[in-house]
Amino acid sequence: MTKLFKGLLTGASLLALAPAVQAADQLSYAGGWPPGSGPTGALENYAEAVGEASGGELTMRVFPLSLLSFAESNAGLRDGLADLSTILTPYFSAEFPNLNMISEFSEMVELEDFSGELSSLAFAGAVSEYVMLNCDSCQKEVAAQNQVYMGAGMTTSYALQCTVPVTSPEELTGKRVRAGGAYWARWAEAMGAVPVSISINETFEALSQGVLDCTASNPAELVNFSFIDVVKHVYIGLPGGQFTVPTMMNRDRWQGLSEESRQALMKANADLAAEMTWVYLEEARSGLSQSKERGIEVTDANDSLISMNQDFIEQDLSSVVDIYSERFDLENGADASAKVRELLTRWTELTSGVESAEELATIYWDEIYSKIDVSSYGM
Repeated sequence: MTKLFKGLLTGASLLALAPAVQAADQLSYAGGWPPGSGPTGALENYAEAVGEASGGELTMRVFPLSLLSFAESNAGLRDGLADLSTILTPYFSAEFPNLNMISEFSEMVELEDFSGELSSLAFAGAVSEYVMLNCDSCQKEVAAQNQVYMGAGMTTSYALQCTVPVTSPEELTGKRVRAGGAYWARWAEAMGAVPVSISINETFEALSQGVLDCTASNPAELVNFSFIDVVKHVYIGLPGGQFTVPTMMNRDRWQGLSEESRQALMKANADLAAEMTWVYLEEARSGLSQSKERGIEVTDANDSLISMNQDFIEQDLSSVVDIYSERFDLENGADASAKVRELLTRWTELTSGVESAEELATIYWDEIYSKIDVSSYGM
């Protein structure tokens, strides 16, 4: 036996005796925001949190605005092109009627009992608790898309961002306004404007080319999607409403994980919901501040428009239940509205005075995510 052959045998024997090193299971997250944006940063921090919570058994790679766009996310996640994604459910009205109805209740935060700069923190908690712990019909429609609801962040209240002045009801009449969901489309029609359904990823170009006069968007998008480079006027106080930002996971992928890995994901998702919501709050502040520095008009909307807006919200809240009953045969609207209002009251108190994403994440974990039974949830 040659020395070389003896060496090969010795090496092979040592490898056989060495403990097996299990490779980490890598997850993919398809994000629809551009690289370098605040929400993409939140997703990258989420990837780190997943690794830490799982003790390195799970890793995650984030694909910002590359693997799937927001418009492609539902079908792509359903078919397993990514393991997780942010699903903007108003883009898929027929697939997610329950989730969209719940999201439209965000107009509640414009009411006196709930309004305030931190209202998005409360509504994110109320929505996630309702869907994950109280809504069987929500779970069924998500499962029908081969997905699992992993909780949600929230944008701040929407402001009207325009390339032309809108200082009166007459000036708003006929303006083409980007509406990212049914609530904002109804609002635009009620105000005499023309709602335009267009993806957030296409809105900058539409504004710059004059296809749109305004976009109803949260102020964070001034920086996230560079609207700050094209709009000239930002009007605070209308149309209001907030956009739910839920994370979904491919159901087959979720069910293939161990209970320990699923629990680690829940822990990390409490962090993600908190950071995503906090990022939108901070970027809304930054977007408005930077707009002022650039000479963009940032002002409260005209009193007449504010009054019209409040009247619309009061009437629309009573209409949402009927709309979803007529269009989607939902029979739980009244109960859902009452429950969300109850939860929003509780969450407004829970999040009052929160000063950081870390503090918010602890509240979300204690009140929602720690209560999820991962042995049965999404299974």
